[in-house]
Amino acid sequence: MPIFQDLKQFVRSENEYNRYEAIEKLAKNSQSWQGNLLIWQIMALIPTNEEKSKLAESLILPNYPSSEWAIISYLLLKETNDSVLSSCITNLGRSKICAFSNRINKFFEKSFLTNKILYSIYSYAEQTGDENLSDKLENSFQKNLPDNLLSKGFHAFTKLGIISDKIKNIAFNIISSDLSDDLDKTSTISALFYLAFSINKNDINNFKNLKNNLKNIESIKLSEIILSQILKYERLNFNELAAEEFIKNSLYEEKPNFIGYSCFDNQILTKVIENLIQQSIELNYTEELTSSILKLKNLSCIEILSKNKLIGISAIEKEKKQLAKLWISNIPYKNELFIKSVKNPEHFKIWHKDSTDISFIFLNYEILFESKTNLWQDFFDQCYDTKILLSQIVALANLNTDEQDLKKYLEIENKVIQNIKKCVLRFQNNDTKSYEDFVEKIYSATIGCNISPNFMREIYKTIPFSGTSWAFTAIALSAPRLDLHTISLAIQSELETIHQTLIKGNMEKDEYILEVTSRFQSILVGSNRFRIPITQKTLSTLKDISNLIQNILDNTSQNDDETELESSDWSGNFLTDRPILRWGAILQVCLNSHLTFEEKDYYERYIREGLRVAPHVEKRWIVRALVKLDTDDAIKAILYQALQHIDPEFVEHTINELLNSKHKRAHQALIRSISKNNISNELKIKIIKDISLENPEEILQELKTLQLLRLHEDVDFALQEAIQNISKLIPEIPQKEKDKDVKISSQDIDLIIKSLIPLSDFLSIDSKSALRTAEMILIQSKDWGNEAVDLSPIVNMHCKAVELTMRDTFEAYTDSVIRKGELSKKLENLGYGKGIVEKMTLFEDYIANLPTIRSIPYFSKFKLRKMLRAICLYRPGKRFTLDGPKAFALLLLVAAREECQFNLNKMLQIQFSNDLELYEFIKLVHSLQDSRNRAVHEGLTWEARDEIETMRKQAYKIISICLTIGRNLETQFSKKGDSPMENH
Repeated sequence: MPIFQDLKQFVRSENEYNRYEAIEKLAKNSQSWQGNLLIWQIMALIPTNEEKSKLAESLILPNYPSSEWAIISYLLLKETNDSVLSSCITNLGRSKICAFSNRINKFFEKSFLTNKILYSIYSYAEQTGDENLSDKLENSFQKNLPDNLLSKGFHAFTKLGIISDKIKNIAFNIISSDLSDDLDKTSTISALFYLAFSINKNDINNFKNLKNNLKNIESIKLSEIILSQILKYERLNFNELAAEEFIKNSLYEEKPNFIGYSCFDNQILTKVIENLIQQSIELNYTEELTSSILKLKNLSCIEILSKNKLIGISAIEKEKKQLAKLWISNIPYKNELFIKSVKNPEHFKIWHKDSTDISFIFLNYEILFESKTNLWQDFFDQCYDTKILLSQIVALANLNTDEQDLKKYLEIENKVIQNIKKCVLRFQNNDTKSYEDFVEKIYSATIGCNISPNFMREIYKTIPFSGTSWAFTAIALSAPRLDLHTISLAIQSELETIHQTLIKGNMEKDEYILEVTSRFQSILVGSNRFRIPITQKTLSTLKDISNLIQNILDNTSQNDDETELESSDWSGNFLTDRPILRWGAILQVCLNSHLTFEEKDYYERYIREGLRVAPHVEKRWIVRALVKLDTDDAIKAILYQALQHIDPEFVEHTINELLNSKHKRAHQALIRSISKNNISNELKIKIIKDISLENPEEILQELKTLQLLRLHEDVDFALQEAIQNISKLIPEIPQKEKDKDVKISSQDIDLIIKSLIPLSDFLSIDSKSALRTAEMILIQSKDWGNEAVDLSPIVNMHCKAVELTMRDTFEAYTDSVIRKGELSKKLENLGYGKGIVEKMTLFEDYIANLPTIRSIPYFSKFKLRKMLRAICLYRPGKRFTLDGPKAFALLLLVAAREECQFNLNKMLQIQFSNDLELYEFIKLVHSLQDSRNRAVHEGLTWEARDEIETMRKQAYKIISICLTIGRNLETQFSKKGDSPMENH
């Protein structure tokens, strides 16, 4: 099933681009229970802000409450990230949905109203014409806003019909300051269009003078067109004839520009409108005229139109129902006759049947629950229309309960619940499809809103969400806190539903897994969010159901060779991926506080195995569960298989989870992460501020070491502040008498390293520590005589720095090309899969005889074969690490060349100028490791100082090359906005 393939692409891909692509496909194919469940499952898998943004912008929103609406509603209510909120608002604008107008208006009171969000609100206003935002938008408009915001603002004000001296002055200033020959600012064109709409007769001379000073050809042409149109009306002295021409020019335009509008007196315009209305009836263009008047946003003209007995509101109420759609498409928010008609239940079919928006905008709490006449409640009791019920729910959700009389609020809430029950009885007598649609709409309207726990509890009792699969996850993520009894019943009910479904056997394997893991995730997120302790009975049920389901799946997978091959390790041992048992284990670890040691050990094995075989996105929950265990093996698994991952988002997620650990190794790893360039400054500051102080002395020492690095100003400030605060927690130890000898400081050694490696600021803290150690021993050894001292540790530490730097530079790329499998397939053709000696020897001889490579003494064909065999036999599921600098060099030699007779060229896009430069680098690394191996095994005395110096220079040269390549690679991918995975 294609939709399940999209989910697999999302959860398996380490490449964020592929995940975004999968999200977009899922969001656009959500018109089924599976589709809705899939997009809500994304929300349960601890998505990144970028993933939530992509989901929000990709959803196709219908004009009624749906699962997609519920996601937008949830994100608008819960999120503070500007990208996510901006995507939600942009999608609402694109879909022309004004149901969330009240929420968007409240953004102007938020502290996180960034320019990005403001831009999306301007865009929303331009596309929907939502006049509720007019005052707030005008107040937010300032001349110092970014160019794209100014441009979008002018478009929005034109659409909303907002004319003010403040906005006109900003427009004049922007145009007059853009005097270059090239069009530097997009806001210039937008400002010209706005002035075309807003300048009055007194501004025309100013506009002429402005045009004469323009230099850009596009601006000049546009200003001439605008001026020529306005001058036509001016030659007629802006009289009634000119006003009639002005109106008629806009009749058949979908988006009229209304050039010269403000030059006409309102009295003349209204008089012309009256005459044109009469003509339109005679000449049959009433629809075009109605649309044009409504788009103009002139209150007086709209009032005349609304009062006209032949095509106005009264006529629409009687017989002209086709005109109602034009009013709905161009809502006049301030026309009293229109609003009065919309709020009258007698005219419900005219206004509300074709538009859900109007119900949500105008049928507020006071109208729907007006106690004196009860008009809308009485009308609902006659028709049981779902739209009225949904409007009641939304009106209730939009209330600030702190400002309401609690007793009255509870009465209203109970009234809505009773209305839901009435509809349930009505729908249950009809076909199943109608009832399911009704249930889905009710949950869609409630999820992501400020609904009370009691209201949510009563809805669940009335319409349990077993029939609406996605609602279980949605409620766990977004609903108000339910009591323990209700949530436990819901969980038991959901598990029983799964149980029965599986026994009947009417679902495919993918659907089995989706249904069960989605509900398991829902229990996790719900319990995590509401801090609900799950009962032992429920936990026992979870254990039993997961074992039962996994047994069923194992039986259906006995002949599934492809699945087993995908999960076999590089040695050929089969590793069966068991998602049901894994999620069951995560549930037990995260929610069960009474696990025995044996149970923890049992579940930990499943979870740690999951860090190797589970799909990529699911590993976010696995890392959280391992931190919850916080054992040596659990933390080691995280440090080796998550913290060193290629996906920067996953690394940042891992760091955030590790901040909850009390393990020493976790603390050390977190502090060392601060020195890495792929970690954001915000996260580095968070580590410094939030790291556990279980061992303050060790933490303090590690932080002081970081002081020696060149960090960002904000990070360095946070570091100094943390050192001061932690120092106060540690009792002072009396200082011993200082040694009289002058000691070499770390700063002195760093200067030496800096002189040899210009880019040393970009070294990781581990690489720099190894170099410092080597230089310290080297400096001290200069004062030694002919003592029997082994100096090989100097070389060893230089080589350690080389290995760490090569790992930092190349590992993400080499690891990626190995795991992708393309290299394995090509090596298999070269005989490395079945160990065909003739084929392997042919390839190795070719490699060994490449230019420069053939001059390497004792070139290691043995190591080359051993490494390529291991790569060829590698399968996802077991960690594979290149062993030492020579291994990295050999893999670069095999897969990073520009030319290759065996079609292995350009598999690694590492930026060497040409193959000869690559070969020289390989030779340098090969030579250094051979020299290091001899030195370590045989020892080096003080007589071999020249050899030490030679190896030292080689090490520094290799490190410098790696750092240069690393910086170029970072620049390359930051420009593309891609991860390294995309090129492999």
